[in-house]
Amino acid sequence: MADLKSIALSAIHVGERARPVDADHAAAIAASMVDRGLINPITVRPTPAANGGKTPYTLIAGGHRLAAGQLNGWEEIDAIVVSSDAVEAQLMEIAENLYRNELSALDRATFVLKYREIYEEKHGKIDPKGGRPKKQCNDYTVIFAPGRELSERVQERLGIGRRTYFNVLKIGQNLRPELRKALRGTDYADDQTALLKLAKRPPEEQVRVAAALEHEPDLKKVLAFGKPPKPVVSKHEAAIARLRTAWHSADEQARAAFLAEIGIDPLDVSDQLEAAA
Repeated sequence: MADLKSIALSAIHVGERARPVDADHAAAIAASMVDRGLINPITVRPTPAANGGKTPYTLIAGGHRLAAGQLNGWEEIDAIVVSSDAVEAQLMEIAENLYRNELSALDRATFVLKYREIYEEKHGKIDPKGGRPKKQCNDYTVIFAPGRELSERVQERLGIGRRTYFNVLKIGQNLRPELRKALRGTDYADDQTALLKLAKRPPEEQVRVAAALEHEPDLKKVLAFGKPPKPVVSKHEAAIARLRTAWHSADEQARAAFLAEIGIDPLDVSDQLEAAA
């Protein structure tokens, strides 16, 4: 059941959010709402006892829209009131966030992992082999709705497919919280390739990278700190190394042709090698 109501902003409890409100984003929405009004109502659930009955509704989705209404001085806001428990409300909040185009690759990974964890707490662990061909042992799990795979829903809403979902889940599962916090808000937060490489590093190394980023915001420089310097090789040495490699990979005929090209009799070389032996 869901009802559309106009609810006083003061009657809505916000609580801890999966995605904190960005002040600049809320201000932009507020400006749009002045001209166009609220196009999409927020979503709340009844919580009559919250704050001693002072906030009989708790926000599920629409934190930025609610903040925008507050910025505009609204006393009431349109809201869809749904009946759900706290766990189901969390799933709805995260699902809505996943469908927003402005999410970074890092935030998307965090939300996908959180959605999965909450879903499994409510419905039990997901069997990665259940309901799929035996040869398919990846983790493209069915968790958004009965009969709909998560990757298909994400592809529909965000334009990403199964492999991207699988990569997103690896980032969410393997990237240390300290490193996620250090990267959030940086350019690397939306660099899925860089995030995947970081997620493959040992946990203790990730913690060190996170600590280093507090002093040096450039991830490339931080990662270069622990690398040994490249040996300096002169052009002369490099040329000799290439010639040596070419000589060892050549057959007898090619070697003889090369010696003849540079004016050396192959028989003389053979005689010298025998004498040295």
